Amino acid sequence: MIRKVGVSMLMSLALILAVSCGKDAKKAIDDAQLSLTQAQDAGADQYAPDEYKSAEGLLSKARDEYSGRDYKQSQADAVSSKEQSDLALKRSQDRKAEGAKAKAAQPETTVAYNVSTLGEETVPIEDQAKAALKDINFSFDATDLDDAAKEILVANAKWLADHPDLKIQVEGHCDERGSEDYNLALGEKRAKAVRDYLVSLGISPAGLSIISYGKTMPLDPGHTEDAWFQNRRAHFAIQK
Repeated sequence: MIRKVGVSMLMSLALILAVSCGKDAKKAIDDAQLSLTQAQDAGADQYAPDEYKSAEGLLSKARDEYSGRDYKQSQADAVSSKEQSDLALKRSQDRKAEGAKAKAAQPETTVAYNVSTLGEETVPIEDQAKAALKDINFSFDATDLDDAAKEILVANAKWLADHPDLKIQVEGHCDERGSEDYNLALGEKRAKAVRDYLVSLGISPAGLSIISYGKTMPLDPGHTEDAWFQNRRAHFAIQK
């Protein structure tokens, strides 16, 4: 009889804990959706598409996990989605403000690298950088640069040499496999490898900084080899 009462109490406690976790996950999902909507209203899908797409993918993943009652992981992915949405909102606001400032100042028209048929339109430097500075990808668990990556970095270096006043941040990213701590360290090594190679090509280290996002900002939220390859990357962003 005592054993039955003990089992019943444990089951009740487990049920209470599950309900509490479910409520926390649901609130995190609602918060993430609100942030994503605010980012979309600010034009993040146009001005910060990488961050916006990442936030969308993480939120979709959180909803699926919630439906499967994996509340702990659902809450974690929802929190990551909100962080990505907040970042997308900030970057889109900054980029729109920069574009408005450039238009008001009427700077000299510059033809964007690798962009065709611009006519007389002034192109914001952020858009020029996005067109010119291509991401590079890494093999699984690797930090070395293959021939394809080096070829891309040579082209990136030529553009950077023409814009020596810009401050560029090299972002290191990983796929979803492995722990968060391991991938943060791996992303940092990837970003450092890219920075060091650019320096070897003559780019001043004073204009290059690095940051690792580990596996927190997947470009492709899928769980396939192709998605993992896309997420193992180094990305370039103008540092404000």
